[in-house]
Amino acid sequence: MSEKTVQMPARGRHMRGVAEKPNNLGVALVKLLEYSKSYVPAIIIALIAAAVGTVLQIVGPDRLKDMTNEIAKGLPALINGKPVFGSIDMAAVANIAWVLVAFYASSALLSFAQSYIMATVTQRMSRTMRTDISTKINRLPLRYFDKTSHGDVLSRVTNDVDAIGQSMSQSIGSLVTSITMFFGALFMMFYNSWILALTSVGASLIGFLLMMVIMKKSQRYFVFQQKNLGNINGHIEEIYSGHNVVKVYNGGKKAKKEFDEINQALYNSAWKSQFLGNFGYVAVCVVGAALTMNGTISFGVIVAFIMYVRLFTQPLSQIAQAINSLQRAAAAGERVFEFLDEAELEDENYKIESLENVKGDVEFK
Repeated sequence: MSEKTVQMPARGRHMRGVAEKPNNLGVALVKLLEYSKSYVPAIIIALIAAAVGTVLQIVGPDRLKDMTNEIAKGLPALINGKPVFGSIDMAAVANIAWVLVAFYASSALLSFAQSYIMATVTQRMSRTMRTDISTKINRLPLRYFDKTSHGDVLSRVTNDVDAIGQSMSQSIGSLVTSITMFFGALFMMFYNSWILALTSVGASLIGFLLMMVIMKKSQRYFVFQQKNLGNINGHIEEIYSGHNVVKVYNGGKKAKKEFDEINQALYNSAWKSQFLGNFGYVAVCVVGAALTMNGTISFGVIVAFIMYVRLFTQPLSQIAQAINSLQRAAAAGERVFEFLDEAELEDENYKIESLENVKGDVEFK
């Protein structure tokens, strides 16, 4: 082989699917925004609904704290060495419960409205985009199809347009929801107890650092977990589908023994893989218990914080997923707009005027 560079045919170079990353993220997102400018009011309404629904979801644990404190009033307390029972204000508990029902029901309705609006907008935009591509195909010169594979053109109509629709439908609302939930949960944690808030944030940071340090070691537990999960599913399916054979050959004890061994292996790998994720809950419970015994905070604050820890840590991964999804949409948008910006056939209608004495005779030789 010589050192001369071998050029691949143009048709082969264009045979690819959806790109994972755009060449210019900002330009691609601006073009997508301009293309969907007629749907911007609906998108804004959907994002507002998502933000308000998330705020109602964040306020819920704070009201649950009040309900817990009302119920805790009925717990026995030692006074002069004797247990004294308090009374629970059931009317107050019921009122808080109805408020929680209203909050979570409203949050669910707003989340449904946001999903419905975004799904409708993105599907209509995808329909318009496919129509524009179909119209564009009829206006392209033959030289474009000589240098581009048919599969690449079809990929832009199907894969790229679908990627744009799915990514925008899922990522935009998820991004707004996650950001609102992250900062909202952080605010409510400091509002309830700055000590527990710092404990939660510190525990999350420590857990993240530990996760980064021992990622290589802990990753194998996730692999074992999935492997053991597959083993136990396969074992159960085999035993139940061949139940008659197992009973005939008296294999029940052996099957149960194998199940116990696989189940124990799944348990060992699962709790090791999930240990770091629960580190924040352990820190909140330990510090919260100490503060409750000292009378610094009420028991309801611990209940609220256990929920806020999840609301605080969960959005971090969702934000990363939403950004990756937006990058995929931008990459697909680049390919679609690259196709729509291709040079079209020249308008040759003017040539008709130069034809004179046309008889329409056709002769074959």
